[in-house]
Amino acid sequence: MTHGVDNPAVKEERAADSSDHGERLADVLDDPHCRYLLKYLRDTGEPASVSEVATYVVSQLTDSPPDEVSTDVERRVQTWFYHGQLPMLDDYGVIDFDPDSGTVQLAEDSAA
Repeated sequence: MTHGVDNPAVKEERAADSSDHGERLADVLDDPHCRYLLKYLRDTGEPASVSEVATYVVSQLTDSPPDEVSTDVERRVQTWFYHGQLPMLDDYGVIDFDPDSGTVQLAEDSAA
């Protein structure tokens, strides 16, 4: 039984879901926070803590040295990453995010 796989309505719904999925990913990747996150992970080539990634991103966005990044701002970006962007990028297969250890790295087969 094909469960409606050949049904035009099912195909249309799957195409819409796929298109919506692609648009959401494009929106996420269009965000400068995420672009700097991915650049950092690509450049380091190893797992990084969410804290160090957030500090790097803030330093890039504010054009300031990492040691001058406000702890408050770094924590807000870290929280935003931890509860929003990182799980989403992990779901898309762009990164591997481990919320228990607080580490992130590019996924093995990531095109990023």
